[in-house]
Amino acid sequence: MNSLFKKSLGLFLLAATLFSTSCRKDDFDNPPAGGADPALTVNTTIADLKANYVMGQFQTITDDKIIAGVVTADDRSGNFYKTIIIQDATAAIAIRIDLSDYYTKYPIGRRVFVKLKGLVLGDYNDLIQLGGFIDNSNPTFPSVAPIPLAMINDYLFPGQYNLVVAPEVVTISQVTNDPLFYQNRIVRFADVEFDAADTSLTYADVVNQASANRAVNDCNGETIDLRSSNYSTFAGDNLPNGRGTLTGIFSVYGNTPQMYIRDTYDVVMDSLRCNGGGGGPAVLVSISTARGYYSGTTTNAPGGKKIKGIVISDRLNANTDPKNLAIQDTTAGIVVRFSAAHSFNLGDEVEVDISGQEVTEYAGLLEVNNVPLANATVTGSGSVAPRVATIAQINANFELWESTLVQVSGVTITGTTATYSGGKTITDASGNMTLYTRSAATFSGQNFPTNVVTVTGVLVPFNATKQICIRSTADVN
Repeated sequence: MNSLFKKSLGLFLLAATLFSTSCRKDDFDNPPAGGADPALTVNTTIADLKANYVMGQFQTITDDKIIAGVVTADDRSGNFYKTIIIQDATAAIAIRIDLSDYYTKYPIGRRVFVKLKGLVLGDYNDLIQLGGFIDNSNPTFPSVAPIPLAMINDYLFPGQYNLVVAPEVVTISQVTNDPLFYQNRIVRFADVEFDAADTSLTYADVVNQASANRAVNDCNGETIDLRSSNYSTFAGDNLPNGRGTLTGIFSVYGNTPQMYIRDTYDVVMDSLRCNGGGGGPAVLVSISTARGYYSGTTTNAPGGKKIKGIVISDRLNANTDPKNLAIQDTTAGIVVRFSAAHSFNLGDEVEVDISGQEVTEYAGLLEVNNVPLANATVTGSGSVAPRVATIAQINANFELWESTLVQVSGVTITGTTATYSGGKTITDASGNMTLYTRSAATFSGQNFPTNVVTVTGVLVPFNATKQICIRSTADVN
């Protein structure tokens, strides 16, 4: 199916991070509400359309037939190129159109009516498709050409938005044993994981600019390939190392079953792997050692490694992203970003299995990224004494002290508004830096004191800005 996938011009939606000036956003914006269905009468189903097709025998449709289906995959992430997938209650089909960035008109969740007369029904290596005409430029391998741009509106008629096609929960063996029935349907696998040999890789081969297959296994030993385009916005993202669910469009390439995700929101792997993590018990390493796994580019922590530290961030007062946790041991501090909101509290001693997990930077902040919640456990409780320093000392050692607790005395706080929310300037006799508070923090609307104070907080960069973030107003006294 390589010819179906090319580069999308859509931009990756940026995510925010712990204490940063914006919030991570995991979901795309919703399409506009409403949208009326056209005055067309559906007189056949997708299953009926495909029922009499013989592989390799391309057909030009001559009947006045109309189908309708809800879009289940579009080109927003770039993993589907000039190919819409629609599904009705009976089946699903791919429609080739000569239009890029079509997600603005035919987004996931919008119903599309299709006048079939004049279109071609064919297949690409056993994947049934609709298109504009038969491309015989290679007579040995004819193909379904996209509906020309000028003719798309003659055949495709968009309708209502925000319709939901629930993925069918299936096993890998179900789809591989009946590929004709399931092709182009949206399905979901539970209790699956990427092959251990692939967990150090990215979704596609960005070095050689090539699409790639990555093996997905279930806990019963069944396997299917996940194919991703090197033009997709997530091509360079590291594969998750846990076990969970995989949602996407089932496809075939000849005798090879394949899956295609719409974006990484289709991959939720936040539990321990099928063998409980495998490779024997993880070895405890210092947080300083874990930070050293990052050498300027995103990498994965070695297998069989874990870290332990005291929580120095406070989720209850919300001056931190709910998925993010700052922990510190005697050597350093680090942010652990989980795959979902966590429930660890200030002062908990937490052990985190980081085997194979992504170690990366976001906006200058080093973090272990997308860690399954099951990888972390509370092993006790404790406290961290803040490092007492001047602002000049903090600025000089900021990268080394990042994600640790510091305290600075003789400070005045100033800002354009009187409340904590946003960026404020703190100043002592040696210099100044930024005090940052998320608008979501429980105390963001409170006024900061105007007298000389002592400030305790966690050091968090945001790109070139050196920031200190308090946990609550008790950190200012």
